[in-house]
Amino acid sequence: MAAGTALPKKLGIKDGHTVVALNAPDGFERSLDLPESVKVYTALRVPPVDLVVLFVDRMADLEKRFGEITSRMHPEGGFWIAWRKRRPTDITPEVIRCVALAGGMIDNKVCEIDEVWSAIRLVVRVENRDALAYRAVPPLRALAMVRRSRRKTMPRPYAQAGAGSALRRARARSSR
Repeated sequence: MAAGTALPKKLGIKDGHTVVALNAPDGFERSLDLPESVKVYTALRVPPVDLVVLFVDRMADLEKRFGEITSRMHPEGGFWIAWRKRRPTDITPEVIRCVALAGGMIDNKVCEIDEVWSAIRLVVRVENRDALAYRAVPPLRALAMVRRSRRKTMPRPYAQAGAGSALRRARARSSR
C-alpha cells in the first residue's frame, strides 16, 4: 500500500470523517495510518458516510452496489471506485464515468492507491447537493429506539364470576 499519510491525503480523508472500505485488500486499513477521530468501517453503516472506497474486479459488482452506496453518502462526500490496473477487466475509467453520469454524479479526481490498484473519485453534482441536504443530518436514533408498550386496558366484564359466553350466562341464569 501507499506510504503513511500520503494516501489519506490523496483520498481526501479528514479528521472526524466516517470512512467505509468495501472489499478492501488485506492491509488497506493499516496502511492508511489514520487519527483516532476517523472511523473506518468495512460495511455500510447508518448514513451519512463521508467517504467510501469500493474495490471491484467486475462491472457487475459495481452496478450491484452503486445505488446502495450513493444513497448513504453525505451530499458532499466522496465515492472512490478502485480497480486492478494490470488485470484484464471490464472496468475502465470511461465506463465508471458513464455509470456516474447516469447516477447524477461526476468524477473529479483519479489516484493510484498502490502498485496494484487505481481509483477514480465520484461526487454528487453541485447542482444536486441541495436536493440531498437531508442526508447530512443523521437520523434520530432516539425515536427509533423508543420501545412501544401496550396501554393497560380495563378488566373484561366476563372475567367476573358468572360471566362469559352467552351460553354460559344463559346456563347460569337457568340454574338459579
